[in-house]
Formats: sequence, C-alpha cells, structure tokens
Amino acid sequence: MKSAISIELDGTVFTCDERAYAALRSYLDRAGERLGAHPDRADVIAGLERSIAAKLRRRTATEGPVLDEAAMLAALKEVGRVDGPALDDSASAGESAYGERRTRKLYRLRDGNWFAGVCAGIAAYVGIDPVVVRLFFILTAFFTGGIGIFVYLVLMFVMPIAPKDDEIGDARDGSGRA
Repeated sequence: MKSAISIELDGTVFTCDERAYAALRSYLDRAGERLGAHPDRADVIAGLERSIAAKLRRRTATEGPVLDEAAMLAALKEVGRVDGPALDDSASAGESAYGERRTRKLYRLRDGNWFAGVCAGIAAYVGIDPVVVRLFFILTAFFTGGIGIFVYLVLMFVMPIAPKDDEIGDARDGSGRA
C-alpha cells in the first residue's frame, strides 16, 4: 500500500499519496528554479501555494480526503505552467520581470540614423553595429543593380518609427528599456 503524506498549503492540511506529493514538489521546485533570485520570489511561491490550495480544497470536497496523482496534476494544470526562462535579475533579454516574453520589434530609429533610420533599426533589432547594415545595403545595391536601394526605400515606408523610449528598447532587446 502506498503511504499517505500530509502537506500544508495556505493553512490547510491535505493528505496525498507519494506520487501526488512528488508532482507537487516538482511543480514548486520548477517554480523556485525559474524565479531564481527574483526579489518577489517568496511572494510568488506563496501565491502559487494559495492557488494550489484553493484548487485542492475543491477537489477534496468532491473526490475524497486523500489526493492521488491525477487529482494533483489536474489542480496544478488549473494553476498553470511554471516552465520557461529564469526570472531572476540575470533573466535573458526579451523577458519582462513578470515572466511574459517580450518580443523585439522592428522600428526605424531616429537615434543614430543617417538617412531614415532603417539601418539603425535593423541593427538594433539584430544586435549588430549599424555600419555593418549600411555596408550590406551599399554592397547589395552595387552588386544587384539597385535592388538594395529599392529594398531600403520599401523598408523606409513599411517600418514604423519608434517615437517612445520603450519602443526603442523593444527594437534593441525586447526589454522595453532604451
């Protein structure tokens, strides 16, 4: 017979089997790893535990006093996934402090532009020096009979200008910071 384990979440004691406990422990460990040294780590973990406890209270009322792995997994699924990139201070570029993935956006940049900001915007988006992008357009225009100039003109009209600092940050690293 499987042994029962008592756990306390949000002031409520739950009884679960070993596999349910392992699923809960794995979920909370992944959340802790993902949060890393984030300053709100303890609050986020406590919030997850409150949410899990609310789901488990509902399940124990309908499924009985001992939670099995299926009931635990269903409750954890309701709470939501915790997989993904780390959220500590060393989080990768393109991720906000709250875990949502910020995508880089292609903007024309007035900061550092020579003509219309197309090369500066592409360089910020890709993360390279604008001179490299400018040389690319010049060489493409020279070796393709002007197609580089045509592409530049199209981009000049298609790419939006980044008038705000947060949009400039979105172009550079997806962080929303300039």
